[in-house]
Amino acid sequence: MRMVMKFGGAALKDAKGIDQVANVTKTFADKKHEIVIVVSALSGVTDSLVEMMKHITSSRKNWIDNTIDQLASTHIGAVKAIKDQRLASQAIKTVRAQLDDLKNVALGMSHVGEMTPRSKDLLLSFGERLSTPIVASAIEARGIKTKPITGGEAGILTDENFGSAEPLMNVTAMQVKQNLEPLMADGVMPVVAGFIGVTQKGIMTTLGRGGSDYTAAIVGLSLKADELWFWKDVPGIMTADPSLCKDSRLINRIAFDEAIEIAHFGARVIHPRALEIGLESNLVYRIKSAWKPSDEGTLIVRSNETKAEHGGVKAISVIDKVHLINISGARLVGTPRVAARVLELLANEDIDVLMISQSSSEANMSIAVPEADSEEAMNALELSLLGSKLVREITGEGGYCIVAVVGRGMRGTPGVAAKVFKSMADRKINIRTIAQGSSELNISFMVSMKDEKAAVQALHDDFRLSSNSN
Repeated sequence: MRMVMKFGGAALKDAKGIDQVANVTKTFADKKHEIVIVVSALSGVTDSLVEMMKHITSSRKNWIDNTIDQLASTHIGAVKAIKDQRLASQAIKTVRAQLDDLKNVALGMSHVGEMTPRSKDLLLSFGERLSTPIVASAIEARGIKTKPITGGEAGILTDENFGSAEPLMNVTAMQVKQNLEPLMADGVMPVVAGFIGVTQKGIMTTLGRGGSDYTAAIVGLSLKADELWFWKDVPGIMTADPSLCKDSRLINRIAFDEAIEIAHFGARVIHPRALEIGLESNLVYRIKSAWKPSDEGTLIVRSNETKAEHGGVKAISVIDKVHLINISGARLVGTPRVAARVLELLANEDIDVLMISQSSSEANMSIAVPEADSEEAMNALELSLLGSKLVREITGEGGYCIVAVVGRGMRGTPGVAAKVFKSMADRKINIRTIAQGSSELNISFMVSMKDEKAAVQALHDDFRLSSNSN
């Protein structure tokens, strides 16, 4: 069987995690499967690079040295997973060379005093470029020939939309096949750095946060893999976050469209863009625990290969730490393109809009954004809209979360929304704003963070998700 296995940052947390990744890989390689590995950056590394990037153009130059020192400690520590001294020494040499390159790039940005989307992509690419040779060497120390390569070297060709590049799929599919299949035929296991591609001019790009999942899907589609396995530190997709719901359980089988909705609403098991490739192809996805590799995990399939669940709801998903921005003004009524203008302003600041709701009178609009981006979002909207006379007032409220009930069986099933809102009313949980997608696959609403756990548990109980069969 031809398989693409993707290991995320949670599985690549430290030397112990990488050791387990190498063991899991060997187990399936010994069964004569054809395997391509796709890896993320080590846990927390991309966040460290993002944080460093915020300070590069400021006077706090010590951020560069401090971050480089932290990254060196993290990656040299991870090399302990490599059980062969020669390979370990070689990996350390490669890591140090990459860190030297990273420092030079960061210092160059610092001296210039500005960052472009292109230079940001170059800097962020180092997370995966550092982890890939370590993982490849740890696997090779188990007696498996490997070759660490970047996504660009694998053949992923993208447009020049730096920060969230899109693959040029026709060329990419051909190049990935041409570049990887000869290695596999020679008994070499490719270990591909996720998240990274190149433009037609050879300039490095990134595929956006969660882009390593996307890389795995691109490689799987290009190689016509039999299955894509996404290895996580959780058993698979759950009916609810176990930390919020005491009796959440594993979903054994779920449709791609349902998984996309759950992923969008906070379940960070697999990225929606990776799922979209599966939705539009015949690929088979499986989510498995790297710590329990013999468990079946969650199988993601076509919608006609899974049955609707009792009550219509498959899972409860949550996005926490949400800020609600309210825009009001009588002049909004009947004025076209205001919502488009608001969304454009936030997009220009790279701020994700989690939910948008507008009253039927058109005099009020509510937008949910991540709490971490709230100040930047408020500033952008106030500067552009308050002086336009279209908007009378812009206010913000923090301390919310978005709760979503998701399920393909909700489509055409009467009474689901009423049951959701009754569930909240019975627990005296106030709903701040509501939205439902046209697909009828989800109903989402905002509640206070203090009510998050109670809301999730209530919905899980009332829709009897602990006993549904999927």
